[in-house]
Amino acid sequence: MKRNRSWARFLLVFALLPFLVAVVGKKPIPQMQEVIDAFADRAKRAAVLEKYADPGVVPPELTKCEMAKPVLQKTEEKGGLTVYTVESRVEECKDSPAAKGTVRIFSLGWKDGRIKSFAWGGPKGGKVEY
Repeated sequence: MKRNRSWARFLLVFALLPFLVAVVGKKPIPQMQEVIDAFADRAKRAAVLEKYADPGVVPPELTKCEMAKPVLQKTEEKGGLTVYTVESRVEECKDSPAAKGTVRIFSLGWKDGRIKSFAWGGPKGGKVEY
């Protein structure tokens, strides 16, 4: 009986391991955390993106709408960059009223404390124009 319980516990821990790794994950670099912390304020978001992004990397559309603080979905290493994929809900958007309530998905690629790449991955669950 004890042996079966030990085996069951081992299997449970083994099955939950990928989930625990994903949840704990890798903490964002301080610069990315600054982007996340400033994100809900459109003016602060624009300033911090300008501070860390190389010219022309981040599209101006990312600063046109009022958006909620983003949720970091995943962190991965790709082509020498640390890429953070995030989701954020559009609170209000005068340039595109249809965007309100949609969830935007995008990735920021970082190297040496600078944003080197940007990619849209959504909106999640709908088509929105700018």
